[in-house]
Amino acid sequence: MTRTFRRHGDAIRVTLRDAEVELLRSVQQELRATLESMEQEDPVIQRLFPAPVLGDEETAEEVRDLVTEDLLHRRLEQLDELLTMLDRGEAWRGGIRVDLVEDEPLLVLGVLNDLRLGIGARIDVMAIDRDQVDRDHPYAYPLAVMDHFGWWQEQLLAIIDPPSVRHASEGWFDDDPSAGGMKGER
Repeated sequence: MTRTFRRHGDAIRVTLRDAEVELLRSVQQELRATLESMEQEDPVIQRLFPAPVLGDEETAEEVRDLVTEDLLHRRLEQLDELLTMLDRGEAWRGGIRVDLVEDEPLLVLGVLNDLRLGIGARIDVMAIDRDQVDRDHPYAYPLAVMDHFGWWQEQLLAIIDPPSVRHASEGWFDDDPSAGGMKGER
């Protein structure tokens, strides 16, 4: 597989195929619609706006009233900024190239995280036994999208903060399980 994110001078260059651009646009629109509805019983809303205080519903409600509107506005704004970035992309080999500058890589990292959390909440990913999901399972596609976005996040994070990615994988291929992992497992 080719890398989606690469360092390009002071920028981080993103190269997306047309299908990936359409996927991002589609998932962005779905998350935007969910956020605009702000239905408190929606698992996506519950995941993206968790209880700020546990065990004290009155205090949790007060804190929620203080921060939810700003957090919602910021998330919606970031979703729009993602589309703006995609729109300014240059056509390139059946897709687009976009150079992310200044704080845009962090914005993309955050939006990818929100998209993954939203998909995971929608399908209740914590309750899924991935070993039981074959390619015809209704959750196969959402899981593949989550994994693809996760792969993008890892690439981007490896550029933004290389030690964090290197540290996360240390010991995964060691012979000694007490060193953080077992040989061959990841």
